[in-house]
This record gives sequence, C-alpha cells and structure tokens, in this order.
Amino acid sequence: MSSFSDSPTLRPPTSGIRRWAMLTVVSLGFVVMTLNWFDPAPAFGQMSAEFHIEIPQIALLISVFVAGYGIFHIPAGFLATRIGLRATLVAGLVLEGVTAALSGLAGDYTQLVILRVLCGVGASLYAGIGIAALSVWFSGRMHAFALGIASATFSLGAALGLYTWADVTAGLGWRRALVVGGALCVVMGLVMGLVYRVPSGMGRLTGVRVTREAVRQTLGNRLLWVYGVAFVGGYGAYFAASQLVGGYGADERHFASAGTAALMIGLAGIPGSIVMGWLSDRVGMRRPLILGLLTLEGVGLLLIPVAGESWFWLPAFLVGFAFNGCFAVWQTIPGEDRSVSPENIGTAVGLMLTIVAAGGFVLPWAFGLIVPPGGYTTAWIFLGVACLAFALVGLWGREPSPRAPDALPEASLRASG
Repeated sequence: MSSFSDSPTLRPPTSGIRRWAMLTVVSLGFVVMTLNWFDPAPAFGQMSAEFHIEIPQIALLISVFVAGYGIFHIPAGFLATRIGLRATLVAGLVLEGVTAALSGLAGDYTQLVILRVLCGVGASLYAGIGIAALSVWFSGRMHAFALGIASATFSLGAALGLYTWADVTAGLGWRRALVVGGALCVVMGLVMGLVYRVPSGMGRLTGVRVTREAVRQTLGNRLLWVYGVAFVGGYGAYFAASQLVGGYGADERHFASAGTAALMIGLAGIPGSIVMGWLSDRVGMRRPLILGLLTLEGVGLLLIPVAGESWFWLPAFLVGFAFNGCFAVWQTIPGEDRSVSPENIGTAVGLMLTIVAAGGFVLPWAFGLIVPPGGYTTAWIFLGVACLAFALVGLWGREPSPRAPDALPEASLRASG
C-alpha cells in the first residue's frame, strides 16, 4: 500500500476555484445534516405531551441519535475507502433525510427512538467522510481554516434546528416539520452526487480495497486515541447543553431570554470555528488551542446554573464558541499527520468521532438521570467537570507530524507559500 508521503500520484494539479466549490457543497451538506440532528429539540414539548414522556426519555432521544452517529463512524470510514468519498457522502445524507422524515410519522415513542438511531447512522456516514472530503483538498496551511468554515456551517445548521425550526414546528406541527427537514437533506444528497469530486490524480479516493495496513494506520494509531479521549467530555457536554439550555432557562429559571441563549449556543460556533481555525493555521499549533478551548467550554458549563437572566446568554456563548473552535482544530489531526494515508483519513476521523460519541451518548443521558434526584445545578456541574477532566488526557498528546511537501495538493502548497 502506498503511503501518503511517497506516492507521486498524491500531488495533483488542482484548481483553487474548484476546491472552494468543494468546500461550499460539503459545507451545505453539513448545514442540512445538523439541521436534521437538532430540529427535534423545538418539538420536545409536543412530543412529551403526545407520547407522555418526561425529561429522562427526552434526554434519551438526544443520546440515541449520538449512539447511532457514533457506532457507525469506523464502518463509514472503511466504506468510504471501499466505494469512495462521493458515494459515501450521498448515502449518508439520503439515509439521514429519509429516516428524519419518517421520524415525523412515528406512531409511538419506541418507533421514534429507533428512527433517531438510524438517523444518527446516516449522519455518521456524512460527518467523518465530509471532513475527509475537505482534508484531501486542503491539507496544508489552510486546512484548519477550511474545516473551520465547515464547522461554522455545522453551527449554522444547529442554530436553524434549535431556533428557526421552532417557528416551523409551531406553524406546521412537529411531525410535518421533521418531514420537511428530512426532505431538504435528501435533496442535498442528490446535489452532492452531482457536484462533489476528488482532486485529480487521487484515484484511490474513488475506492480501493481495505487492507490490514489501513486498519493499523487508523485503529492502532495512538495519536488518534489520545485526542479522541481528550474531547469526550467537551463533545458530550456540548450536545447536552445545546439542546437543553433553552428549556432549562425557560422552565426551570423562568427567563424570558432563554430562547436567546439557545440561539447563542448555536450561532457562537460560527465565529468560533472560523477564527480558531484561522488562528491554528497561523500559529502552526493544534494541541495548546484544543486544551485551552476545552477549558473555556468547561468554564462556560459551570457558569450556566449561576448566570442571572441579564447575562444568561454569556455562558451559552462561551460553550458554543469554545466547542466549535476546538472541533475545527481537533478534526485536522488525521489529515495533518503523516501516519495516515489519504484514503484512510475518513476511517481515522471516524475512529476519533466514535470515541467522542461515547460522551455524546452518555453525558446527555446522565444529565437526564441526575436532574430528578440531584437538580439541574448538580447536572450542569457534572457536565463542566466532565469536560475539564477528559481534557487533561490531551496533555499526553503531541503535535501532528506534517506531511512531506510533495504529498500536498498543489493548491495547498500555493496557499501556504
């Protein structure tokens, strides 16, 4: 198997305009992917009334999506290696869109849980492979910036799902609102199939046999495990906070500004991911920024239960900014390190996302279990401490080893020169 650094076919002539077109279409895919991730949140009240469920069951809906999302990342990576990046991206969006739409037709809570798991599987096919699909175009100095833009669209999709979709849900009802969101995802999947291409000269990215070396490069890579575990707390805490902070502020604290906090936690990720991605490329460092941003997220989580109404938006902003800024930098690790060949980047990203998905499942679920006996304050403190504790694992990480110059796409070389 050829390595990324020694294959002459891995330095293709690429068009600067074309790679930005790839960034645009993949980013739009992230918008609809995250829209269908978060758009059930405004409907939680209606679901609770219709299915007679309480906060533990609502929190479980959040967790089961992330469970489906997490368990399929590594298979998704191997699938992308085998059938190619484009086919996997299309499959992910179509599967997520179809199951999201069917969620609006669920006859009972059990059906809804099963469909949300499958919806998460579709999102997992897209998410890690979307990162890889951009990494092969932007490996080099603009890598984190490009992924920061993609992360910003992830935040935009979250904001649409958490805030804008509240109006859609109010106008159409939760069932039709989920069907509309799913239909948009399917349409975007078809657009992806028409537009996305891999860089010329990288024919291996259209599908190759999965080898033992591919498994070794990814599942046995210590660097990926360290950074994956370090982000477990911050990842899971964000997905709990982003979908529960609005309801907590309105129902528990009786804040009129609770909706603003829910919007802020989503929108704050837009400047967070772009600015921190640009800064990471500028200073040439990943680890210090990852650890610093996880610390900032932990502080934001700890401030949520003590924030007054006039500044309830601030901890929400800190959590959204820090999480997405960290994510923009964190996801460059597989694409930057020379130990991972380009056709295996999707699997490497998938491993890291699988690791953090454990937090994405456990932490929202644990939050829901803590609230009845311990109260919301205890639950928010739990999230903050978990974020900070897991971040300490990152101290054992190292900076990724840059790829050889002749292994980078020509457009990236021009951008970094």
